[in-house]
Amino acid sequence: MMKVEAIFRPDRLGHVTAELEQAGFAGFTVSDVRGHGQSPEAKGEWRGQTYQVLVTHKLAIAIIVEPAEVQHAVGAIIKGARTGNVGDGLVTVTDLSAVYQIRTGQPATAGNGAK
Repeated sequence: MMKVEAIFRPDRLGHVTAELEQAGFAGFTVSDVRGHGQSPEAKGEWRGQTYQVLVTHKLAIAIIVEPAEVQHAVGAIIKGARTGNVGDGLVTVTDLSAVYQIRTGQPATAGNGAK
């Protein structure tokens, strides 16, 4: 099995979710993350003092798929997350050596609870 992870703009979550669900991927994990990359730097203000924000808020999504499904999942994420601007994010794919269901202790497949 493979793990597809993506980091993207928070306002694109609805689009990414819709694209994944339309592609048949109903289960995935979403996390709040912060990072420093190519996104334009913003300015903040605290107690009347202006400061430069060096990290930006993004969302991370992780989904476990069969090898034959990787390109389909990646395509759905990119379609939902892309705005065409700097800071849209990135997608990574990792090979998993094993996945187990906690409930049963048995090896999982993408169709029986790994998603």
